[in-house]
Amino acid sequence: MPATEDRLTNVELLLTHLQHDFEQLSQVVFRQQAEIDALKTEVAKLSTRIVTLTDDPEVRNPQDEKPPHY
Repeated sequence: MPATEDRLTNVELLLTHLQHDFEQLSQVVFRQQAEIDALKTEVAKLSTRIVTLTDDPEVRNPQDEKPPHY
C-alpha cells in the first residue's frame, strides 16, 4: 500500500502545481487582453487622426514658404 499512497501523493502534488501554473497563465492572458484592448483603442484613434489629416489637407500659402537656400 505505501507505493499506492506515494503515487497518490505524487498525483496530488502534480495537480497542485498544475493549478498554480494554470492560475499564473490565466493572469498573463488577462493582462495581455487588457493590453491588446488598449492598443486597439490607440490604433483606432490614430486611424481616425490619419483620416482627418488626409481629408482636410493643410492649406499652405506659397508666400510663407522660405526659399530652399535659407
